[in-house]
Amino acid sequence: MKKIIMLIVCSFFAISCDSNSGSMTKYVKNVATAKKFYQSFSDKNLQEMRGFVTEDYTWSPPPTGVDSLDIDTWYQAMKGFNSAYDNIEFTKQLYFAGLDENQKPNGDVRVYGTWTSLNAKTKKPVEMDYYAVLFFNDDGKIYHQSEWYNTADLDKNSLVDVVALIPLKKGYKVWYKGFMSDKKNRERFCDESKTLVQRDVKNPNMVSVYLFNVDMSELGAMMADPKFEKFAISLGEDLANKKVYILKSL
Repeated sequence: MKKIIMLIVCSFFAISCDSNSGSMTKYVKNVATAKKFYQSFSDKNLQEMRGFVTEDYTWSPPPTGVDSLDIDTWYQAMKGFNSAYDNIEFTKQLYFAGLDENQKPNGDVRVYGTWTSLNAKTKKPVEMDYYAVLFFNDDGKIYHQSEWYNTADLDKNSLVDVVALIPLKKGYKVWYKGFMSDKKNRERFCDESKTLVQRDVKNPNMVSVYLFNVDMSELGAMMADPKFEKFAISLGEDLANKKVYILKSL
């Protein structure tokens, strides 16, 4: 009887070890992919970077506070970052295994590091601490990415001209969909590739919008147009409590 029990116990541990070994092999392979993924961003080779993610990839960055931005939104954001910063390097990289509900490796990858770069306009250094979780499918491609970083680090030494603080009446999703549909209009008076949206964590119905390289005369003309006020109301903006600040470039 003891032999049978020992055999069962040994078999259990063997299966467990094989399972963990398989997960760790997948993790090691996915870490190699993650390193290439970030290096392609540093190299400004975004086509290569896109090749590491699935077509239904979703992105959760800190600025928007949403969990499922699509691949096209992510790709445009990467283009914006690449144009806004030069000499991009991912330093102090650390990679750890993602864990399932039983605290066992599942092939996903947790990433820590520090991004360093130069602001493309001011030529001043930018440094940003970074944490992310990359979720991989069975084919070794990234199907979701969650990121955490302090977006204020990106604003240092930048040429931000206008900051708008906007309370919302109809909720964030309604506002964000309408705001993104108005890109062509914003391109008339600012560098739309750098436009940054942040959602207040404590108050999800408050957003801040950062505009860069603004043509103030064009912006003033737009804000004076009754159609703009009507559009803002349709998005659910609380115009009575909306605040717009004109900043001096650093």
